[in-house]
Amino acid sequence: MIREDILFRKMQEGDWSAFNSFFDCYAEQLFHYALGFVKHREEAEDIVQEVFIYLWTNRDKITYTGSVYAYLCRSVKNSCIDYKLHEKVEERYRQEMMITGVDDSDENDNFEELYDRLQSIMETLPPKCREIFIMGCMESMSYKEIAEQLDISVNTVKTQMKTAYKKIKDEFGDKDKRFMMILLVAFE
Repeated sequence: MIREDILFRKMQEGDWSAFNSFFDCYAEQLFHYALGFVKHREEAEDIVQEVFIYLWTNRDKITYTGSVYAYLCRSVKNSCIDYKLHEKVEERYRQEMMITGVDDSDENDNFEELYDRLQSIMETLPPKCREIFIMGCMESMSYKEIAEQLDISVNTVKTQMKTAYKKIKDEFGDKDKRFMMILLVAFE
């Protein structure tokens, strides 16, 4: 069998069969991995497909530093977390619209726009801050659990969570205060 680093270099040079080798070797495992997170076949398939599309279209920008499978797993996990975040915030948003009697067909486009802004804001967070925020909000881990898993102090976790919330709150401002409140309630 050809070494993975050589196969990766070939893929970077545009060799479709090298890319196909990665797809054939890892797609099914990644699908099952994604399915464990999102619990829906179609979404798991879409996530894996998007990860492979990203791998191919950005192949010349990605640096090979180890296992391609580990890179793909991390990409799938991050995509699943983003999917779950979207799902959670959207559900809370819809509940709020029902409670207040707002026609949610008018608000659906607004939600997508606001959610895209949230994603952009989260991308600007420092990597460790974003990781801690996701662990606390999406994976519902306690500060103590996060601290133990990342081998950091609970105070560091608190500080990073506060930083993330402040950044999100500052970026949304008063104009989208209602969405911000829905977002914060969704993360309780």
